[in-house]
Amino acid sequence: MAYDADAFTRSASSAWQPVPHYVAYRNTRERVTALIQAHPDSERRPVPACPGWTVGRLLAHLVENCRLAETNTATPELSDRPMCLEEPGTAELLSEWARSAAVVEQAVAALPGPAAGSLLLMDAFTHEYDVRVALEEPLPHDHPAFPGAFEVALTGFAGAVLWRGLPPVRIETEDFSRNIGKGRPAAVLRGSRVEVYRSLVGRRTPYQIAALDWSADPRPWMPAFGWGPFTPPAETAER
Repeated sequence: MAYDADAFTRSASSAWQPVPHYVAYRNTRERVTALIQAHPDSERRPVPACPGWTVGRLLAHLVENCRLAETNTATPELSDRPMCLEEPGTAELLSEWARSAAVVEQAVAALPGPAAGSLLLMDAFTHEYDVRVALEEPLPHDHPAFPGAFEVALTGFAGAVLWRGLPPVRIETEDFSRNIGKGRPAAVLRGSRVEVYRSLVGRRTPYQIAALDWSADPRPWMPAFGWGPFTPPAETAER
């Protein structure tokens, strides 16, 4: 692990009690489905966090990722099914996602270890919030996918801190605290779980990240917010 495990604490709040990743993924899929179905024009809405994408394109991405996970389970369900649907509509995409997710969720539930399905969960949860912003819906602070998705984001950020040789930093939200790096933290970053998470997954500009509650100059850690597929945007996409 890239962080000090002993420094990790969780509050007793039921809002931050981890659930199995397949359960959290199912809940996320159902939430995204309900959001899209509640907005008849959602397919054409632009997604600020994903320049050039509409909600329809984002939904196709979620389905593609789920189907890729399905093929990795080595199940026979896809043996005679094309990987790409030809110009599917929203209803077809949602139906296909439900079908594929049922296979994936069953497979993940049978896998050992708490990390099974974590990347798929993090991607879906991150994009649920992207959809919410696109549809002008609130971002819930209580969500069963938060603990699992946050763990993936923290691990990616921690890897970037170590790889870049940056000083240790402590991250604190209303639910937990975590030391990132080895040794005594040189700074503490405090913020709500929503703002910290969106900062960790490339949804906040460097200016927005710096505007969070830092105990020291945040500039040394700014490069670590670009890790994996994530890069802080140059211009504000979400407020």
